[in-house]
Amino acid sequence: MKGGLPLEDAIVQRLASAFATRRRDVKTGIGDDAAILAAPSRLAVTTDVLLEDHDFRRDADPRRLGRKAINVNLSDLAAMGAAPLWAVLALGLPKKTRPDWLDALVSGVREAAAEHGVAVVGGDLSASEKIFVAVTALGQAPEKPLLRSGAEPGDALYVSGTLGAAAAGLRLLEAGYRLSAEKDVLDPKGRRVPATRAPEKARLIRHQIDPRPQLALGAALAAGGLASAALDVSDGLVRDLYRICRASDVGATVEASLLPADSALSNLAGVLGLDPLTTALYGSEDFGLLFTVPRRKLAALEALSGRFALRRIGLIDDGAGVRLVRDGRRAPLADAGFDHFAA
Repeated sequence: MKGGLPLEDAIVQRLASAFATRRRDVKTGIGDDAAILAAPSRLAVTTDVLLEDHDFRRDADPRRLGRKAINVNLSDLAAMGAAPLWAVLALGLPKKTRPDWLDALVSGVREAAAEHGVAVVGGDLSASEKIFVAVTALGQAPEKPLLRSGAEPGDALYVSGTLGAAAAGLRLLEAGYRLSAEKDVLDPKGRRVPATRAPEKARLIRHQIDPRPQLALGAALAAGGLASAALDVSDGLVRDLYRICRASDVGATVEASLLPADSALSNLAGVLGLDPLTTALYGSEDFGLLFTVPRRKLAALEALSGRFALRRIGLIDDGAGVRLVRDGRRAPLADAGFDHFAA
Protein backbone atom coordinates (compact mmCIF):
# COMPACT_ATOMS: atom_id res chain seq x y z
CA MET A 1 0.00 0.00 0.00
CA LYS A 2 1.16 3.56 -0.70
CA GLY A 3 -0.75 6.53 0.69
CA GLY A 4 -3.74 4.27 1.33
CA LEU A 5 -3.72 2.91 -2.24
CA PRO A 6 -2.61 -0.50 -3.52
CA LEU A 7 0.76 -0.05 -5.25
CA GLU A 8 -0.68 -0.78 -8.71
CA ASP A 9 -3.37 1.88 -8.25
CA ALA A 10 -0.75 4.32 -7.00
CA ILE A 11 1.31 3.76 -10.15
CA VAL A 12 -1.79 4.21 -12.35
CA GLN A 13 -2.55 7.45 -10.50
CA ARG A 14 1.02 8.59 -11.13
CA LEU A 15 0.67 7.80 -14.84
CA ALA A 16 -2.73 9.46 -15.08
CA SER A 17 -1.24 12.64 -13.65
CA ALA A 18 1.75 12.49 -16.01
CA PHE A 19 -0.40 12.00 -19.11
CA ALA A 20 -3.36 14.19 -18.21
CA THR A 21 -4.79 15.86 -21.31
CA ARG A 22 -7.58 18.23 -22.23
CA ARG A 23 -8.49 17.51 -25.82
CA ARG A 24 -11.86 17.40 -27.50
CA ASP A 25 -11.04 14.09 -29.15
CA VAL A 26 -10.33 12.45 -25.76
CA LYS A 27 -13.68 11.98 -24.06
CA THR A 28 -12.37 9.68 -21.30
CA GLY A 29 -8.69 9.08 -20.69
CA ILE A 30 -6.64 7.22 -18.07
CA GLY A 31 -8.54 6.09 -15.00
CA ASP A 32 -11.44 4.07 -16.40
CA ASP A 33 -11.50 0.59 -17.90
CA ALA A 34 -11.17 1.97 -21.42
CA ALA A 35 -10.51 5.26 -23.15
CA ILE A 36 -13.32 6.86 -25.13
CA LEU A 37 -12.10 8.70 -28.21
CA ALA A 38 -13.70 10.71 -31.01
CA ALA A 39 -12.18 8.63 -33.79
CA PRO A 40 -11.91 9.61 -37.47
CA SER A 41 -13.60 7.53 -40.15
CA ARG A 42 -10.27 5.92 -41.19
CA LEU A 43 -8.16 4.79 -38.26
CA ALA A 44 -4.58 3.49 -38.58
CA VAL A 45 -3.46 1.29 -35.67
CA THR A 46 -0.02 -0.14 -34.94
CA THR A 47 1.75 -1.68 -31.96
CA ASP A 48 5.32 -2.45 -30.96
CA VAL A 49 6.97 -4.04 -27.93
CA LEU A 50 10.45 -3.29 -26.57
CA LEU A 51 11.69 -6.17 -24.42
CA GLU A 52 14.61 -6.17 -21.99
CA ASP A 53 17.63 -8.20 -23.15
CA HIS A 54 16.14 -8.36 -26.64
CA ASP A 55 15.61 -4.71 -27.62
CA PHE A 56 17.46 -2.97 -24.78
CA ARG A 57 19.53 -3.65 -21.67
CA ARG A 58 18.40 -2.79 -18.17
CA ASP A 59 21.08 -0.11 -17.88
CA ALA A 60 19.60 1.75 -20.88
CA ASP A 61 18.62 5.38 -20.36
CA PRO A 62 14.93 5.11 -19.36
CA ARG A 63 14.02 8.52 -20.76
CA ARG A 64 15.35 7.63 -24.19
CA LEU A 65 13.73 4.20 -23.92
CA GLY A 66 10.39 5.93 -23.40
CA ARG A 67 10.99 8.15 -26.41
CA LYS A 68 11.93 5.18 -28.58
CA ALA A 69 8.84 3.22 -27.51
CA ILE A 70 6.63 6.00 -28.89
CA ASN A 71 8.68 6.85 -31.95
CA VAL A 72 9.04 3.35 -33.40
CA ASN A 73 5.25 3.17 -33.47
CA LEU A 74 4.92 6.60 -35.04
CA SER A 75 7.37 5.46 -37.72
CA ASP A 76 4.85 2.79 -38.72
CA LEU A 77 2.14 5.44 -38.99
CA ALA A 78 4.51 7.59 -41.06
CA ALA A 79 4.98 4.69 -43.47
CA MET A 80 1.21 4.68 -44.05
CA GLY A 81 1.00 8.46 -44.43
CA ALA A 82 -1.13 8.61 -41.28
CA ALA A 83 -1.32 11.48 -38.77
CA PRO A 84 -0.78 10.31 -35.16
CA LEU A 85 -3.46 11.05 -32.57
CA TRP A 86 -3.33 8.75 -29.53
CA ALA A 87 -1.30 6.04 -27.86
CA VAL A 88 -1.78 3.50 -25.11
CA LEU A 89 1.14 2.29 -23.00
CA ALA A 90 1.54 -1.15 -21.42
CA LEU A 91 4.39 -1.73 -18.98
CA GLY A 92 5.86 -4.88 -17.48
CA LEU A 93 7.97 -3.92 -14.48
CA PRO A 94 9.95 -5.83 -11.87
CA LYS A 95 8.46 -5.36 -8.42
CA LYS A 96 11.54 -3.49 -7.22
CA THR A 97 11.53 -0.91 -10.04
CA ARG A 98 12.75 2.41 -8.67
CA PRO A 99 10.25 5.32 -8.83
CA ASP A 100 12.88 7.60 -10.38
CA TRP A 101 13.46 5.05 -13.18
CA LEU A 102 9.73 4.94 -13.91
CA ASP A 103 9.50 8.74 -13.80
CA ALA A 104 12.32 9.01 -16.35
CA LEU A 105 10.65 6.47 -18.66
CA VAL A 106 7.34 8.34 -18.42
CA SER A 107 9.16 11.61 -19.09
CA GLY A 108 10.53 10.20 -22.35
CA VAL A 109 7.15 8.86 -23.42
CA ARG A 110 5.54 12.22 -22.65
CA GLU A 111 8.25 14.18 -24.50
CA ALA A 112 8.01 12.14 -27.70
CA ALA A 113 4.21 12.09 -27.60
CA ALA A 114 4.02 15.87 -27.12
CA GLU A 115 6.45 16.50 -29.98
CA HIS A 116 4.02 14.82 -32.39
CA GLY A 117 0.67 15.83 -30.93
CA VAL A 118 -0.07 12.42 -29.42
CA ALA A 119 -2.26 11.99 -26.34
CA VAL A 120 -1.45 8.97 -24.16
CA VAL A 121 -4.94 7.81 -23.16
CA GLY A 122 -4.52 4.49 -21.36
CA GLY A 123 -2.67 1.22 -21.08
CA ASP A 124 -1.88 -1.58 -18.67
CA LEU A 125 0.53 -2.61 -15.92
CA SER A 126 1.98 -5.99 -15.07
CA ALA A 127 4.61 -7.31 -12.70
CA SER A 128 7.33 -8.93 -14.77
CA GLU A 129 10.80 -10.36 -14.24
CA LYS A 130 11.97 -8.49 -17.34
CA ILE A 131 10.98 -4.99 -18.33
CA PHE A 132 8.79 -4.58 -21.38
CA VAL A 133 7.39 -1.39 -22.85
CA ALA A 134 4.53 -1.85 -25.30
CA VAL A 135 2.86 1.00 -27.15
CA THR A 136 -0.15 0.96 -29.42
CA ALA A 137 -0.42 4.09 -31.55
CA LEU A 138 -3.53 5.23 -33.38
CA GLY A 139 -3.80 7.86 -36.08
CA GLN A 140 -5.90 9.24 -38.88
CA ALA A 141 -5.22 7.40 -42.11
CA PRO A 142 -5.30 9.35 -45.38
CA GLU A 143 -7.94 8.62 -47.98
CA LYS A 144 -5.33 6.68 -49.94
CA PRO A 145 -2.87 5.25 -47.40
CA LEU A 146 0.60 4.19 -48.41
CA LEU A 147 0.77 0.40 -48.70
CA ARG A 148 3.50 -2.12 -49.50
CA SER A 149 1.54 -3.57 -52.39
CA GLY A 150 1.41 -0.86 -55.06
CA ALA A 151 4.87 -0.94 -56.67
CA GLU A 152 5.00 -1.48 -60.45
CA PRO A 153 7.88 -2.30 -62.84
CA GLY A 154 9.53 0.95 -63.89
CA ASP A 155 8.93 2.72 -60.56
CA ALA A 156 11.95 4.45 -59.07
CA LEU A 157 13.13 3.28 -55.67
CA TYR A 158 13.88 5.88 -52.98
CA VAL A 159 14.99 5.95 -49.36
CA SER A 160 15.05 8.85 -46.90
CA GLY A 161 17.90 9.65 -44.55
CA THR A 162 21.11 7.66 -44.32
CA LEU A 163 21.61 3.93 -43.91
CA GLY A 164 23.49 1.98 -41.28
CA ALA A 165 23.79 4.62 -38.54
CA ALA A 166 21.52 2.83 -36.07
CA ALA A 167 23.27 -0.51 -36.61
CA ALA A 168 26.62 1.17 -36.03
CA GLY A 169 25.21 2.82 -32.89
CA LEU A 170 24.15 -0.58 -31.63
CA ARG A 171 27.66 -1.89 -32.28
CA LEU A 172 29.03 0.94 -30.11
CA LEU A 173 26.57 0.20 -27.31
CA GLU A 174 27.43 -3.49 -27.43
CA ALA A 175 31.10 -2.54 -27.15
CA GLY A 176 30.34 -0.59 -23.96
CA TYR A 177 30.09 3.00 -25.21
CA ARG A 178 27.38 5.17 -23.63
CA LEU A 179 25.89 8.64 -23.77
CA SER A 180 25.92 10.31 -20.37
CA ALA A 181 23.09 12.47 -19.05
CA GLU A 182 25.26 15.44 -20.07
CA LYS A 183 25.42 13.98 -23.62
CA ASP A 184 29.11 13.15 -23.36
CA VAL A 185 30.25 9.92 -24.98
CA LEU A 186 31.75 7.53 -22.46
CA ASP A 187 34.06 4.73 -23.54
CA PRO A 188 33.77 1.14 -22.21
CA LYS A 189 35.83 2.16 -19.13
CA GLY A 190 33.56 5.11 -18.35
CA ARG A 191 36.00 7.76 -19.59
CA ARG A 192 34.90 10.70 -21.72
CA VAL A 193 35.75 10.22 -25.38
CA PRO A 194 37.91 13.13 -26.64
CA ALA A 195 35.93 15.92 -28.29
CA THR A 196 37.58 15.28 -31.66
CA ARG A 197 36.19 11.72 -31.74
CA ALA A 198 32.94 12.13 -29.83
CA PRO A 199 30.47 13.77 -32.28
CA GLU A 200 30.25 10.88 -34.75
CA LYS A 201 29.96 8.29 -32.01
CA ALA A 202 27.30 10.35 -30.25
CA ARG A 203 25.31 10.72 -33.45
CA LEU A 204 25.41 6.98 -34.16
CA ILE A 205 24.28 6.12 -30.64
CA ARG A 206 21.43 8.64 -30.86
CA HIS A 207 20.29 7.05 -34.12
CA GLN A 208 19.98 3.76 -32.23
CA ILE A 209 18.41 4.91 -28.96
CA ASP A 210 16.36 7.91 -30.09
CA PRO A 211 15.01 7.42 -33.64
CA ARG A 212 12.91 10.11 -35.31
CA PRO A 213 9.77 9.10 -37.24
CA GLN A 214 9.42 10.57 -40.74
CA LEU A 215 5.83 11.72 -40.25
CA ALA A 216 6.00 14.84 -42.40
CA LEU A 217 7.50 12.92 -45.31
CA GLY A 218 4.91 10.15 -45.05
CA ALA A 219 2.12 12.71 -45.03
CA ALA A 220 3.59 14.50 -48.07
CA LEU A 221 3.96 11.25 -50.03
CA ALA A 222 0.38 10.26 -49.30
CA ALA A 223 -1.17 13.70 -49.83
CA GLY A 224 0.43 14.07 -53.24
CA GLY A 225 -0.16 10.48 -54.26
CA LEU A 226 3.57 10.36 -54.95
CA ALA A 227 4.51 6.92 -53.64
CA SER A 228 3.10 3.74 -55.11
CA ALA A 229 4.38 1.65 -52.18
CA ALA A 230 6.15 2.40 -48.91
CA LEU A 231 7.30 1.10 -45.55
CA ASP A 232 9.75 2.17 -42.86
CA VAL A 233 13.25 0.71 -42.72
CA SER A 234 13.09 -1.11 -39.40
CA ASP A 235 14.61 -4.53 -40.16
CA GLY A 236 17.21 -3.53 -42.75
CA LEU A 237 16.99 -2.07 -46.26
CA VAL A 238 17.19 -5.41 -48.10
CA ARG A 239 14.76 -7.27 -45.84
CA ASP A 240 12.21 -4.46 -46.05
CA LEU A 241 12.67 -4.13 -49.82
CA TYR A 242 11.92 -7.84 -50.15
CA ARG A 243 8.67 -7.17 -48.30
CA ILE A 244 7.65 -4.55 -50.86
CA CYS A 245 8.61 -6.89 -53.69
CA ARG A 246 6.60 -9.79 -52.30
CA ALA A 247 3.55 -7.64 -51.56
CA SER A 248 3.67 -6.05 -55.04
CA ASP A 249 4.80 -9.17 -56.95
CA VAL A 250 7.80 -7.36 -58.44
CA GLY A 251 11.58 -7.41 -58.23
CA ALA A 252 14.10 -4.65 -57.57
CA THR A 253 17.61 -3.60 -58.54
CA VAL A 254 19.69 -1.47 -56.16
CA GLU A 255 22.72 0.56 -57.25
CA ALA A 256 25.53 0.29 -54.70
CA SER A 257 26.98 3.65 -55.74
CA LEU A 258 23.67 5.39 -54.94
CA LEU A 259 23.18 4.04 -51.42
CA PRO A 260 23.32 6.80 -48.77
CA ALA A 261 25.55 4.87 -46.39
CA ASP A 262 26.17 7.03 -43.34
CA SER A 263 29.58 8.73 -43.56
CA ALA A 264 30.57 7.44 -40.14
CA LEU A 265 30.47 3.84 -41.39
CA SER A 266 33.66 4.46 -43.37
CA ASN A 267 35.26 6.77 -40.84
CA LEU A 268 34.79 4.30 -37.98
CA ALA A 269 34.93 1.01 -39.91
CA GLY A 270 38.07 -0.11 -38.10
CA VAL A 271 36.79 0.86 -34.66
CA LEU A 272 33.41 -0.79 -35.24
CA GLY A 273 34.67 -3.81 -37.14
CA LEU A 274 32.03 -3.54 -39.84
CA ASP A 275 31.78 -3.31 -43.60
CA PRO A 276 30.07 -0.04 -44.65
CA LEU A 277 28.18 -1.49 -47.63
CA THR A 278 26.96 -4.56 -45.76
CA THR A 279 25.84 -2.39 -42.84
CA ALA A 280 23.97 -0.01 -45.15
CA LEU A 281 22.21 -2.92 -46.83
CA TYR A 282 21.37 -5.05 -43.81
CA GLY A 283 21.60 -2.84 -40.71
CA SER A 284 18.27 -2.39 -38.93
CA GLU A 285 16.37 0.42 -37.18
CA ASP A 286 17.23 3.31 -39.48
CA PHE A 287 13.50 4.21 -39.54
CA GLY A 288 13.74 6.17 -42.76
CA LEU A 289 11.08 5.54 -45.38
CA LEU A 290 11.67 3.18 -48.30
CA PHE A 291 9.27 3.92 -51.14
CA THR A 292 8.61 3.58 -54.86
CA VAL A 293 7.61 6.35 -57.25
CA PRO A 294 6.00 6.06 -60.72
CA ARG A 295 7.79 7.89 -63.55
CA ARG A 296 4.94 10.37 -63.93
CA LYS A 297 5.39 11.46 -60.31
CA LEU A 298 9.16 11.93 -60.31
CA ALA A 299 9.14 15.68 -60.93
CA ALA A 300 6.72 16.25 -58.06
CA LEU A 301 8.80 13.98 -55.83
CA GLU A 302 12.01 15.82 -56.62
CA ALA A 303 10.29 19.04 -55.56
CA LEU A 304 10.30 17.62 -52.02
CA SER A 305 14.08 17.21 -51.99
CA GLY A 306 14.52 20.66 -50.47
CA ARG A 307 12.52 19.60 -47.41
CA PHE A 308 13.63 16.00 -46.99
CA ALA A 309 16.85 14.02 -47.41
CA LEU A 310 15.80 11.73 -50.27
CA ARG A 311 18.00 9.47 -52.35
CA ARG A 312 17.08 7.49 -55.44
CA ILE A 313 18.75 4.09 -55.04
CA GLY A 314 17.38 1.84 -57.76
CA LEU A 315 14.49 0.61 -59.83
CA ILE A 316 11.53 -1.73 -59.53
CA ASP A 317 11.41 -4.37 -62.27
CA ASP A 318 9.45 -7.46 -63.27
CA GLY A 319 12.14 -9.89 -62.14
CA ALA A 320 12.20 -11.91 -58.95
CA GLY A 321 13.95 -10.91 -55.73
CA VAL A 322 16.43 -8.10 -55.14
CA ARG A 323 19.72 -7.56 -56.95
CA LEU A 324 22.70 -5.27 -56.36
CA VAL A 325 24.69 -3.60 -59.14
CA ARG A 326 28.25 -2.86 -58.03
CA ASP A 327 31.12 -1.91 -60.32
CA GLY A 328 29.06 -2.99 -63.32
CA ARG A 329 28.35 -6.43 -61.89
CA ARG A 330 24.88 -7.60 -60.94
CA ALA A 331 24.38 -10.10 -58.11
CA PRO A 332 21.39 -11.28 -56.05
CA LEU A 333 21.03 -10.04 -52.49
CA ALA A 334 19.99 -12.49 -49.78
CA ASP A 335 16.72 -11.84 -48.00
CA ALA A 336 18.42 -11.13 -44.68
CA GLY A 337 18.15 -8.58 -41.90
CA PHE A 338 16.72 -8.42 -38.41
CA ASP A 339 14.40 -11.28 -37.43
CA HIS A 340 12.88 -11.60 -33.94
CA PHE A 341 12.74 -15.38 -34.30
CA ALA A 342 16.07 -16.09 -35.98
CA ALA A 343 18.38 -18.52 -34.21
